[in-house]
Amino acid sequence: MALKIYLLSSEIAPFAEQYHLAKFVNKVPTYLKEDDHDIRLIMPKYGFISSRKYVLREVIRLRDIEAKWQSEIITGNVRSAFVPDTKVQVYFLDLPSYFEDVSHLLYKAKNGRPLKDNAERFGLFCKIGIRTLEKLFWQPEVIVANDWASAFGIILQKRVFSREEFFAETKTVLVLHTLEELSRFSADVLFDAGVDPDSFDIEITAETRLIDVAASVADELVLVNSPDVNMEKETGKDKQFAEVIKNRDTEPKVLSWSEDSDENWEQLASEFETILNDTASTK
Repeated sequence: MALKIYLLSSEIAPFAEQYHLAKFVNKVPTYLKEDDHDIRLIMPKYGFISSRKYVLREVIRLRDIEAKWQSEIITGNVRSAFVPDTKVQVYFLDLPSYFEDVSHLLYKAKNGRPLKDNAERFGLFCKIGIRTLEKLFWQPEVIVANDWASAFGIILQKRVFSREEFFAETKTVLVLHTLEELSRFSADVLFDAGVDPDSFDIEITAETRLIDVAASVADELVLVNSPDVNMEKETGKDKQFAEVIKNRDTEPKVLSWSEDSDENWEQLASEFETILNDTASTK
């Protein structure tokens, strides 16, 4: 069946690309779109992304979208474009104070050190990104979070947005390409986002990663093996994440790609489509 799919990602090729997750979210949605799924992507508007080159258009109804963070109301604007050479629509969340000065490293400063506010920056991206759906009057069957930087979207959907009628029926899929240590965060960030840390089955500590929390509540978990990372092996060796998987009701699904070819991506998209359909149909 044709689905409405909303995919959150911190990077999408060719706009911003640090890891294989950028190529995944460039290639796979193209084939899903060809199969008549209404798939829309959203990513941050980093300062280095050229609005002129990629023809980013302002959308009047997507101005001043609000989200509460701590005791403040943060507002962002969303622009619209298409992934080059495709019919896949991509939205860009413009939060200048959080993303304008970010380097091409995305998650790190120019000296290579991780940015201290990664969890806050990408948490806000996810919160405003999901709130954007109301402005679009568009209710997806599935929200997909593409790797650790958008994993906060799963947490917010399951613990905040699902209480609202508009989002009540939307399912979640977490797609992981890495076990990135950058996703470690403080429980304070959950409080800042309006999420109760005690509402999870796993204990939240200073060593907990966003992916651990998101994987514990996502409706579906997908591990992607790439030419550089075998996620099945990596998650099996990681005691913390292995415990999360053990406590899930279902085993994670696995997708694999070994070469950057149309045939490979089409097969991967077909397998992912089956996962999305199964997730959307689960009560």
